[in-house]
Amino acid sequence: MSLPGGATSTERVDWIVGLGADPVRRNLLITQCYHDLSAALAGRLGAENANWCTFATWASRTAGRFIRDEEVPAAFRELLVGSPRVNGAVARANRALGWIDADVRLGEDKLVAVARRIVHDVGELITEGNLKVFSELGPVFSRTLDALDEDDNGAAMERVAASLLEGESDRGGQTLLRLALGGYAAVRRTEDPRRKAALMLLANARIGLHEQIRLQPYIAGSIDAPIRLTLFDPVDDAAACLPRGMRALSKGVLRVVLLGAANEAKRHWQELCTRELMTLALPGETLRLGSRLPSPRGAPLYPLLLDPVDDPQTLEFLRRHQAVRPAPVASGAVNWTKLADRMRYIIDLFRSRQRWGPLQNHPFSAEQQRQLAAGLPVTGRL
Repeated sequence: MSLPGGATSTERVDWIVGLGADPVRRNLLITQCYHDLSAALAGRLGAENANWCTFATWASRTAGRFIRDEEVPAAFRELLVGSPRVNGAVARANRALGWIDADVRLGEDKLVAVARRIVHDVGELITEGNLKVFSELGPVFSRTLDALDEDDNGAAMERVAASLLEGESDRGGQTLLRLALGGYAAVRRTEDPRRKAALMLLANARIGLHEQIRLQPYIAGSIDAPIRLTLFDPVDDAAACLPRGMRALSKGVLRVVLLGAANEAKRHWQELCTRELMTLALPGETLRLGSRLPSPRGAPLYPLLLDPVDDPQTLEFLRRHQAVRPAPVASGAVNWTKLADRMRYIIDLFRSRQRWGPLQNHPFSAEQQRQLAAGLPVTGRL
C-alpha cells in the first residue's frame, strides 16, 4: 500500500485527517508527517535550530499513548480498584443498598467500568485536540514549504500569510500564524547566527501560543474530567431500580456515602494526569510538565546563542510571558489548565531544546516506518 501524495504535500495531510475510522493509525501518521515537515523545514531554514514541527513530532508521539488506550487506563483502574478509601466507601454503599434491595450492588466491575469510561472520554478529547491542530497547521506548513521553494525574496511566503485569517486565536483568527510565517521568512534571510536563533524562537513560540489557545478546551476537559459525577453514575443506576418514591432519597443518601470515595478518585486522577498525561517523551528523556524544566543532558539550560536573548521583539515576547529567565527551582507549570502557566513552561522548553540535536531523531524505528507505510500494525515500543 502506497501513501498518497508526497510526504509533506497537502494531499497527504488531507488524507491523514480523513482517517476517521482508525484514530490510532492516524495519530502515528500525524507524528510521521510532523517529522517529515520538520526535516523539510530544516532543509530550508537550517537544521541547527529546531522548528515548531520538530517539537510537534514528539508531542504527537506522546499523545499516542492515550489514543492507543495503553498504559494510563490500566494505571487508573489499578489506583481506583486498589484504593482502601474507595473500597471502604463502596462497601458502605453496598450495605445501604442491601437494606433496600439485596440484588442491587456496586462491584469491582462497576469501578472498572467507571475507569474505562473516564479514560476513554479523555482519550477522545486528546484525539480531537491532536487532530484539530494538525488539520489546521499541517496544510499551512505544507504550503509554506512550497512558498520557500518558490522564491527567495519572501513574496510567496507573504501570499501564504495573507491567506490566513486575521484575528485573535481564541476567536478563530490566525494572526499569530501570520506573524510566525514572517518570522520563518526572516530566519531564511538572516546571516547572523544569534539573530537567526532568536527569530526562530519567536516564530516557534507564536505558533505554540496559537496551538495552546486552540487546545485549551481539550486540555482543561482532560485534567478536569468529571470523576465524581462519573463515579456517582452506578449509584444513580442502582437507585433507578427502586420504587419511584424511594429513588430521590436513596440517591441522595448513597451519594453522601460515596462522596469521600469520589473525592479520592478525583485526587487519584489528578495525580495520574500530572504523572502520565502531563509528560513529554523526548529522545533519551521524559519531561514532567508539572515539574521544573531540567537542562538538556550535558548542556546548560539555554544554548549560548539564546542566553541572553537580545532581539527586541523576541525579548518582549519572553517578558510578556514571564520567560526571560528560568523559573524558580521548585516550580514548573503550576496549573496546566491555565494558559499562562502552560506557556511559561512551553517557551522555556522551546528555548532550552531549540539547538539540541537529538530532537531531530526519527520518532520511529526503520521497521516501524516500513509497517506504517505499508498499512500494517506498528509493533515495538512507541
